[in-house]
Amino acid sequence: MIAAWPVVVRDRIVQAFKPGGSPAAEAPFRTLRRHEWVSQGVRVTLFGGRGLAGQLTFFSSLNVMAARLARRGNALAAARVARAAADLEAGPEFAVLRSQLAELPDREAEQVVGGRFPAGGSAALAEALRAVASRTEQVRADDIVLSSPAEVVFAGRIAEVSDRFVLLVQAEGTATMVPLWMAGAARRDRIGDLLALVSDKLDGASAVMEAVPAIDIDDVPAADGFSPFGRGDARTQAITADDILLLAGEPQSLRILVPVTIDG
Repeated sequence: MIAAWPVVVRDRIVQAFKPGGSPAAEAPFRTLRRHEWVSQGVRVTLFGGRGLAGQLTFFSSLNVMAARLARRGNALAAARVARAAADLEAGPEFAVLRSQLAELPDREAEQVVGGRFPAGGSAALAEALRAVASRTEQVRADDIVLSSPAEVVFAGRIAEVSDRFVLLVQAEGTATMVPLWMAGAARRDRIGDLLALVSDKLDGASAVMEAVPAIDIDDVPAADGFSPFGRGDARTQAITADDILLLAGEPQSLRILVPVTIDG
């Protein structure tokens, strides 16, 4: 299953509450805090080359939904979702992710929260992110508020890239075009990258479209009865993380052994 990146920085929450405004604005975030429409977040101490480099606060992505609900005037639902985010942040999955981020250099930790997995990142960090994403999707699936038709998420893997668009394909084969500049802003503009397109309803005829990084919760190779010639199988139109690693290597010469009969 491919899902939107499970953690966010404060700016993403502010943008969801005040689309078009400055993401660094303090007043909107204070409003969210005052009404308890946002969780406290998780603080991690970062270290640089010369020791302590400061602190980073990251949040459950459910806070983005809470901010959108608050913007639409649904105060009770916003507070409820913010409490669900706080419960997630107090859980064991976030504790493991926090400890993994604390082991990274400050810049890399910030990149991870923003949706960029560092080159050479550990398997433990990847597993921690998947665990948080999996738990987030469980909470989302169990709460009717979090499956609101006012917010639609189309998450998949980029299958094609042109000079203007990328083709985003879901696991079952459904595809949509995303402007290349949107995918680039999310740093997901190459074949095989995971991207989520979020449609946030403004009114009956308009919406805010946002491209955000995504993560493969399962990320296991396909097996059992798969045939590359089965065009009805959606897996023929997608590639796995293992495929990407294989295709990134150096091409090998093709060797064909031909039997030869020698009469003597």
